[in-house]
Amino acid sequence: MIKYILATLLIINSSFALDLENLLHSVKQTSNKEIIDEKKRLKEFVENKNQQKALLLQAKKDLKLENIETKRLKKLIAANEEVLTSKEAELNVKIGDLGEMFGSVRQTSADFLTNYQRSFTASQFPQKEEIFTKFSNSKKLPTIEELTSFWHTMLDEIIQSGQVSTYQASVILQNGERNIQDVTRVGVFSAFSNGNFLKYSNDINSLIELSTQPSSAYTSNAQDFEESSNEIKSALVDPTRGTLFEMLGNNPTIMDRINQGGVVGYIIITLGVLGLLFAAYKIVFLNLIHTKIKKQQKNLENYDDSNSLGKIAGVFYKNVNDSINDLEIKIGEAILKETNHIKKGQSFVKLLAAVTPLLGLLGTVTGMIATFQAITLFGTGDPKLMAGGISTALITTVLGLVTAIPLLFAYTYISSKAEAIVSVLEEQSIGMLAKTLK
Repeated sequence: MIKYILATLLIINSSFALDLENLLHSVKQTSNKEIIDEKKRLKEFVENKNQQKALLLQAKKDLKLENIETKRLKKLIAANEEVLTSKEAELNVKIGDLGEMFGSVRQTSADFLTNYQRSFTASQFPQKEEIFTKFSNSKKLPTIEELTSFWHTMLDEIIQSGQVSTYQASVILQNGERNIQDVTRVGVFSAFSNGNFLKYSNDINSLIELSTQPSSAYTSNAQDFEESSNEIKSALVDPTRGTLFEMLGNNPTIMDRINQGGVVGYIIITLGVLGLLFAAYKIVFLNLIHTKIKKQQKNLENYDDSNSLGKIAGVFYKNVNDSINDLEIKIGEAILKETNHIKKGQSFVKLLAAVTPLLGLLGTVTGMIATFQAITLFGTGDPKLMAGGISTALITTVLGLVTAIPLLFAYTYISSKAEAIVSVLEEQSIGMLAKTLK
């Protein structure tokens, strides 16, 4: 029994001794590893000594720069505090002018609102009216954001005044219909659609076709401008935003002016047309005679009875054997006959040139009588009534002068041409008579 117990104790003691040896061995290994790692770190530290020195120097340099920057910033802060103090004092002085600035903003906004409500840009940018109305009616100081918005709106309105834009807008046509159609706007002065000029009405917030459009020359110009794309085209602008175009539409045409002349005006025009037609006939007639006479001058012996000189030459050669007195009388009779034929109707043109101004004066007098009668009935309260009557009265004088002036020129030309032809006939006749004296 004791043997077993001793054997057991021996085994246990051997096992415990073995564990202690294992533990001691493990501790020695760990200690050796730490020593090796420590030596390795020490070696690395020694090897990186130069690098650590460089890093230290850089850190000191950075610290020095930061100290310098800190001193600069402290000085800047001190200077800014002085400036801030000065600005605060200035603000306290100027804060009293804010009321005046606010009043200026309100006045400027009211002016812009008035111009905007008459501008064509209102049909394209209706939202601007709210901004202008807000500032013009505001009773409190605006914020910076509100002032900036107002400033940008004013700048945009100024920019739009120099731009050509095409957009869709509501247009009231002459027949009263309202259509949404393309509109071409030239700045803030003119707008047209489908060749018709427009005006803007703030009362109904819509564009309106002018009730009386200008002449076709102006509307065709607008149509061409609308249809253009990239090429340069001219466009009519109306600084009064439609008023001048309406006046152009109401401006009477030539036919309207003629109709204002009444019966006297029609008589003047009729006589003028007849006189000019007859004058044109006489001018052509005299030029043909002159041409034939020039041709006959080259060969008088082969006379042709179709021209005046040929007829006189025929009388001469047929009666060349007569006495000089008889031959002179016969040639003089032929010259007188041809002279009457050449100058026939000349006095008619002269008469019309003298009568048409008198008829114009007659129309003016009768028109002024009618004007004074209207003044007697209605007084002088309406200047347009007097101006219209006087304009109607004076149109007959204009028609008379316009008719008489070309007739007078035509008469002068006809008279001088006839005298020149008669002179040629007399010279040639004298020359033929001189041949008999030889």
